[in-house]
Amino acid sequence: MRQTSNASAPGRRRWLWSSIPLLLCLLFSTGTVPVWADGGAPNLAYVAGTSADISVIDVTQQKVTRTIATTGDVYSLLLSIDGRYLYVSQPQLGRVAILAANTGNLICSVPLSGQPAFLALDPINTVLYVAGNHTDMITVLNATNCKIQHILHASTSINGIALAFAGTNLPEGNDTRLWATTPLGLAAFNTRTGQLIASIRLPEEARAITIPPGKTAYVTTKQGPIYALDLLSAQTVSIMKSSNYGSMDFDELTSEIYVPDPQDDTLEILAPVTLGYATPHEPLRSIHFDSPPTSVAITNDGQLGFVTRKNGQVSMLDLPGKQTITTFAVGGSPHFVITGVYPPLAPLNAQEITLSGIIVTVGAYGLLAVMLIGPGIYFLLLLRRRWRVQNRIQ
Repeated sequence: MRQTSNASAPGRRRWLWSSIPLLLCLLFSTGTVPVWADGGAPNLAYVAGTSADISVIDVTQQKVTRTIATTGDVYSLLLSIDGRYLYVSQPQLGRVAILAANTGNLICSVPLSGQPAFLALDPINTVLYVAGNHTDMITVLNATNCKIQHILHASTSINGIALAFAGTNLPEGNDTRLWATTPLGLAAFNTRTGQLIASIRLPEEARAITIPPGKTAYVTTKQGPIYALDLLSAQTVSIMKSSNYGSMDFDELTSEIYVPDPQDDTLEILAPVTLGYATPHEPLRSIHFDSPPTSVAITNDGQLGFVTRKNGQVSMLDLPGKQTITTFAVGGSPHFVITGVYPPLAPLNAQEITLSGIIVTVGAYGLLAVMLIGPGIYFLLLLRRRWRVQNRIQ
């Protein structure tokens, strides 16, 4: 028995050392609730304009799990990449606010002129771009504390904004570009210098703009067609019939564009366009509803779609299966939806603190203490045992 015990001691020590990396992984993974296995699917959908201001849908549970009350109507939403911050535009109040996504508490807000409504987030430089259709100014905010960094000036009011990034939309080495839609057409800015670098006239008033991966952007117009825009050559082509389209989204994997058409009670899916090549027949397909769709959000993995509808409902779509999974009654007049991951449990601000976060943090530090102190005690006892054995031999 003693020989068996002594022979297994090195094995126990090897097991202890080999288990430390696993324990470290478990420790540092407790800071956030894990996302789905594919890394791209969201956990939550945030819906603006509901009877409770903002309704939060848990994708796995397939139900509204909580609501966020705000002061004043919410026009649009954005979410930080890690799901920590919820960015809210409130044109009637003339402000933009950053909320703690897990609690809904206000982290900061900033008053802005021109009824700020449109948001674009640069996660690389941690800045938030804000514009409104009653001003020619595009305000650049620090995306963590609402501080104004600088202001871009267009020649007229703004109807929408979107960012084009190097590597994703532009050749490597290029500065990020901010594209803005205006009553006259389109304007592009170098975000590093703030200079206007392109101005494009369109026959109709440009409205919403979306930029999927690739070199093509898509622009809706007021009671007019949808245009495809080459981000490098600045050439445009009309690709879709005239209508009064809502805010768009895209499938990051296929670059297909999803466009709500309230006029025809349909969600139009457009095939990606590359200017200079044959333009595909649009739409690629359509999804019909019994009430007008107002906005759409497509998950990063292209599996799910969330469509807000004028009748106070949100439809959750299985995109590969081409069917509706379920419908949520959120009330009010839902008009904007985004998806994202669960917020981190470890807070950076007092406004983020929750009971579950406190429990996880205390548990994590307790585990860290055990991991740091436990091995030291073990090896001290081991050395003491060896010292006793050597003394007996002597």
